Amino acid sequence: MEFSEYYVAYFDVLGYKEKFKKSEDISKKLVEGIESSIEMMKKIVLIHNNAFYELTDEKLKFEYKIFSDNVLICYKNTENQLSELDIVSFLRLVATVQRVFFEGFHLIVRGGITKGPLYLTNDLVAGKALIDVVELENTAVYPRIVVDNCILNDLKPKIQHEFLNKFVETFYQDLLIKDTDGKSFLNYIIVYDAWVPFPKEGSQSESVESFEELLKLNKECRLRIPTYNPECLKEISVILRKHKDFVEKNINDFSQSSNDATKEASRLKTLKKYLWLASFHNKICEGMYKMPQLKIHLKSEFNEQTLAFDVSVG
Repeated sequence: MEFSEYYVAYFDVLGYKEKFKKSEDISKKLVEGIESSIEMMKKIVLIHNNAFYELTDEKLKFEYKIFSDNVLICYKNTENQLSELDIVSFLRLVATVQRVFFEGFHLIVRGGITKGPLYLTNDLVAGKALIDVVELENTAVYPRIVVDNCILNDLKPKIQHEFLNKFVETFYQDLLIKDTDGKSFLNYIIVYDAWVPFPKEGSQSESVESFEELLKLNKECRLRIPTYNPECLKEISVILRKHKDFVEKNINDFSQSSNDATKEASRLKTLKKYLWLASFHNKICEGMYKMPQLKIHLKSEFNEQTLAFDVSVG
C-alpha cells in the first residue's frame, strides 16, 4: 500500500436533503439531474485525458469517484516541467463541471480543492488529502468551490519558458476570484477554451498547432499576446442571463420573512446562499465581463408583522 500526492477536488450538491423531503417527483428530477450532470462530467474528463496536451506528448489522467451527491475529482502530481499547466487544466476542468451542474440542471454546489497524500484504487479512497478537502468544503459556507492556498502557491510561475508562464497567467485570470473573506474560489461562469493563449498570426480564434511552432515563434520574437476568443463572450452572456434568472427566482422564493422562528432560521440560511450568488454574479458582470446590464438589483422592505426585512429583486 502506497500513498501518492494528489490534487483533489470535492464538492456536493446543495439542497439535496431538503429536496428529497418534498416529494417523490422532485426527488426523481433531482436524481435525474445529478445523473445527467455526472454523465456530462465523465465526457469532459475523457476529453481532457485524451486531448488537452495536443501540443506535447504528455497526457493528463483525471480520476473521479461519486457517492450520492458527493463528487471527488483528482489527479496524481507528476512534478514534471509543465506541472503548472496541469494545475490550471485541472482547475478549469472542475469549474467546467461546476458550470455543467448549474447550466444543465440548476444544481449549485459547494466544495474545495487541495493537495496531499492519497491512496486511490477502484475500491478505496483514503488519506489526509481526502480529510483536508472535506474540511475545506465545510468552511466554504456558500455555493463556491474554494481553492486552498497550497494550490495557489503551486501556480506561481516556475516554468523555464517565458511564453508558457504567460500561458499559465492568462489561462487562470478569469478563473479565480478572491472573496471578501480572503478565500479564493472558482469562477464557473466560464468557457473552457475561451482563451487563445498562442494565437496564429492574423487570427483571433485559432491557436498555433504544435510545440515546435511555439519554440520557433518564440525564438523569432513573433509570439502574439494571448487573446480572448470574441465568440465566447456571446456564450458568456447567455450563461449570465440564465444565472441571473435562476438567482432572482430563488431570492424571490425565499424573500418573505416569517413569525415562526424555526422556519425563519431555515429561510435566512437558504437566502444567504442566494444573496451570495447575487453578489458573485454582479461582481463578474461588472468587473470581469463588462456586462452591467445583466446585474441583479436587490431591494429590501421592513415587514412590520415579522419585524424583519423582506428581500426581493427589482
